[in-house]
Amino acid sequence: MRPKNFSPKAATTLVLKIGISVALLALVLSRVPLQEALAAAAGLTPSAAALAILSYFAAHAVNAGKLRVLLPGLSLWQAWRFTMIAVLFGTALPGQLAGDAVKAFRLARAAPDVGEVTAAVAAVAVDKIIGMFALLLLTAIGLGLNAATFGEEVVIAAGVITVLIPVGLMVVLLAPLPAWLGKWGQEFAAWRTVALTPSALLRSLALGVLFQILSIATFDILGDALGIDLPLTAWAVIVGLISVILLLPVTVAGLGLREGSLVAVLAMVGEGRGPALALSFALLAINLLGAGVGLIVDLTGRDKNSSA
Repeated sequence: MRPKNFSPKAATTLVLKIGISVALLALVLSRVPLQEALAAAAGLTPSAAALAILSYFAAHAVNAGKLRVLLPGLSLWQAWRFTMIAVLFGTALPGQLAGDAVKAFRLARAAPDVGEVTAAVAAVAVDKIIGMFALLLLTAIGLGLNAATFGEEVVIAAGVITVLIPVGLMVVLLAPLPAWLGKWGQEFAAWRTVALTPSALLRSLALGVLFQILSIATFDILGDALGIDLPLTAWAVIVGLISVILLLPVTVAGLGLREGSLVAVLAMVGEGRGPALALSFALLAINLLGAGVGLIVDLTGRDKNSSA
């Protein structure tokens, strides 16, 4: 069930992106004294860490439920399993979208026929678009309540993206499919008619918003423990900005990119570099924990027989 071939080109790309990660992290550490981050990290109590971890895994449980709305044939366990596998590969491979690509591939490989394959790939794509729309919706609300803090340019850019995402979603939902897609297009159209009902879309969007709220809460819990005093609405903006940046497939596990962007974004709102760097490392640690869980469920489970 797992891809076995690893071409020289893929290996070269991976090495290059590891190099970019190391270079970016070195740049951040050259500008942010590690002692400042360690001093801030001392404020992270076991109870705060445990609460952040609980929020993180609750978010992914909700995300699994969102996937199952679009693929009701999945059991709850398999929906969560594929979700955590996506976390694993989104961490191990360059860019978060890599995790979604692997999830779509693995779901498709487990499907019994071309119709189910199309449904799996389409569901993962639509699930991602709805999740991004939910994130940008909360980001836009946060910007509206904190416009003076983040500046007019950021507000305008987020507004444009927030408009483009639902436009893209409407294209996926309503646009006629080109004839050259053949049987794949016919199968997608059939899945779209059956799966993307108004009720399913509303449930998926509601779960997407809940997932993002729990993700924002993870940032807020860790940030508060590390001495970063921001309202939840400001964290919504920060999470939105960082999430979009981390979609760039230029580093491995977001290393270097996460640290640099968090330091820069939190500096915009007057927060110190040390706590920002400590926050980035705490988030990385939790994500690695999630990837570890993904590895365990990947090695101990099976992709087939995924129906309820």
